[in-house]
Amino acid sequence: MKPFLSGVGVFVVTATIASCWNPFAPDQAVVLGVTQLDAPATISTGSPLTVVLTVVTGGCKSFDHIEAQRQAASASLTAWGRDGAKGRNDIVCPDNIVYEPHSYRFEPPFQSPFTVTVDRGRLSPLIATVQVQ
Repeated sequence: MKPFLSGVGVFVVTATIASCWNPFAPDQAVVLGVTQLDAPATISTGSPLTVVLTVVTGGCKSFDHIEAQRQAASASLTAWGRDGAKGRNDIVCPDNIVYEPHSYRFEPPFQSPFTVTVDRGRLSPLIATVQVQ
């Protein structure tokens, strides 16, 4: 039994070092704040739709990606990031706020009107309605 446990221990340590992944580290993923959603009022049928989210970062928070859930007549967006201080007491973050524009492109087809909603966590969502003509 001891050789088996030793083998498992060596495998876990090797896998952890090789992948630079710490299984004991806290999940630092966070939903980032979004202060603004910019979308055109109208687009032509068959054209892609690009929206711009103004994402709040700074301090120990950084942007990672925009997650989208899409239906024919609507889409929901969430800005995800990392908080380097989440779950750690040994980190001091700078006291700065950064507003970063990040775009997201939707490909047609769209039903008209097409509604884009941005999830902002505890705050009310941002909503834009685009007419497809």
